[in-house]
Amino acid sequence: MSFVIATTELVQGAATKLAAIGASLADASAAVSGPTTAIAAAAQDEVSVAIASLFANFGREFQTLNGQAQAFHSQFVNLLNSSAGAYLSAEAANAQAVDIVNTTAANAQQSLAAIPASLRTLAGGASTGLSQLVTNPAAFVGNLQNAAQSVFLVGAPPDVAWAVVQRTLGGVTQATNGSVDPPEVVPINDFHAQLYYGLAGLGDFQTGSPVESAFVTGLTNLASSPASGVLLGALGPFVSPGVALWNSAGSVFADLTNGNVTGAFGHLIDTPVNVVDAFFNGATLNLDALAPTFDPFVTAGSDGGERLDGLSFAFGGLFSPGQVVTGANGPLYYGTGGSILNALGLDLSFYPPDDFAGGSLSAPGIPVGPIGATAGLLSILGHALGGSLLS
Repeated sequence: MSFVIATTELVQGAATKLAAIGASLADASAAVSGPTTAIAAAAQDEVSVAIASLFANFGREFQTLNGQAQAFHSQFVNLLNSSAGAYLSAEAANAQAVDIVNTTAANAQQSLAAIPASLRTLAGGASTGLSQLVTNPAAFVGNLQNAAQSVFLVGAPPDVAWAVVQRTLGGVTQATNGSVDPPEVVPINDFHAQLYYGLAGLGDFQTGSPVESAFVTGLTNLASSPASGVLLGALGPFVSPGVALWNSAGSVFADLTNGNVTGAFGHLIDTPVNVVDAFFNGATLNLDALAPTFDPFVTAGSDGGERLDGLSFAFGGLFSPGQVVTGANGPLYYGTGGSILNALGLDLSFYPPDDFAGGSLSAPGIPVGPIGATAGLLSILGHALGGSLLS
């Protein structure tokens, strides 16, 4: 079997040089066009006129042939450029396919490993709970109550809710502190947990009147609960391919609007791969158009110190493991699990009186799939039944 290797840089370089040669020949042809097609007769006799006409016809025939040659040359240069672009697109598609395979394999390994780990945690917690039922019934009832409250977090006391969201929220990112010179990059390991802290009324973020605050806290708890993660995970593999298709269509339309036909064709070719990737690994829906709607809430709650510049929502794929502070498995800050609030992506900018005035923060939404979300829920129940949730 033979293999063909094309060095796109050399092909593009050859096309550029050929185009330059063609331009030089065209200039030379244009320079001699007049003298060779409009030859004056040496005298007014019939022989001189006939000879001048003969040579002028030769000149016109040369210009006709030269025009055809220039057209062929231009087509050849365009073909070289198109071929180089095709090779580049093929190489990019192959690299993208390899990345998708690697990402899917890594996500599948983490998600599938989380199931037995969470089942062991659940079995251990249930065993501890049954032992407490005999030795310490009051502790058993308390743990059972914590387990029930931890599923939806509705009406859960703050200590239970905060313990649970460490297993349903995360978000490793970084913020830029613009109040110092030069600006300082500050790592953040649990952005969505800090977001919960503010929305739930535990921080300095203001959510309005007591009634409004209670409503926001309840809604935040529900969106941060493991049950919300299971619901989102169940929908993810069905919704994510549609989101990927929508994103690809938007890219194609944007390229066509800007006159970038090659880019539009590339995005069109990538669409099937993106849809498959979304089924396994999730896709993010851009909601920037809604940012101005929610920005007043963010601005008012932070006394004008924060502005909402971007908004997105991540739907998980079949193997999306999520990313939480302490999960069913995985290292610290990269554990398996998730929730609806954890899937929310935000772009913020900071203004006085915020301590980071002049800076910004971008926190992408974190998708979670059905396997990772279920493992997270089982692990939380195991810790609650075993009495280790609050420890």
